[in-house]
Amino acid sequence: MRAVEQVSSTSHATSVRSLGLGDNRVMARWEEFEVAAPQLAAAAASVLARFHFVYVGTVRRDGAPRISPVEAHVVGAELMLVMIAGSRKARDLARDPRLTLQSPVTDPGDPGVEVKLRGRVGEVDTVQRAATADAIAASSGWRPQPSWRFLAVDIEAVAVLSWQEGELVLTRWDRRRGLRPPVRLRLDAETSVYRHVS
Repeated sequence: MRAVEQVSSTSHATSVRSLGLGDNRVMARWEEFEVAAPQLAAAAASVLARFHFVYVGTVRRDGAPRISPVEAHVVGAELMLVMIAGSRKARDLARDPRLTLQSPVTDPGDPGVEVKLRGRVGEVDTVQRAATADAIAASSGWRPQPSWRFLAVDIEAVAVLSWQEGELVLTRWDRRRGLRPPVRLRLDAETSVYRHVS
């Protein structure tokens, strides 16, 4: 369950939990994403479980981007991130909760499956904090301290990219438009353009 996030600025600080549950809401919890696009959510969860760490993009005070490796876990209904409270990325998110998330690519010759996600973070209650700490301890062998920030990601959009025999299969979901049919693309290296495959 969520608690209202405390932030130091009002420019982007509206918590998604204050936006209500109507159809106009632009963010979704992980469990809502699972219900709306179960196969895509399962593919994304599999990638997150394989790597544990993701690259998270945050917004610096001067508006420039910052990229940081962060451990990510699906815990119950939430996609959870845990950060040292005094870290620069945690300070970025306290000021502006918007983020992007990218799974690692470890082989340039065979990228496999990638996950890209856009959303915002919010604080969680003590029950979710404890469940997240237990999940991290079980899977990674270390336990975050109570002073750390436990952040749930409210999802605006998710894309899963799968490379299959030289073709890129792109499947996307967002809260406004829902799940879109997969698109198959092939890179035209000479012109540096991805072209649709019929």
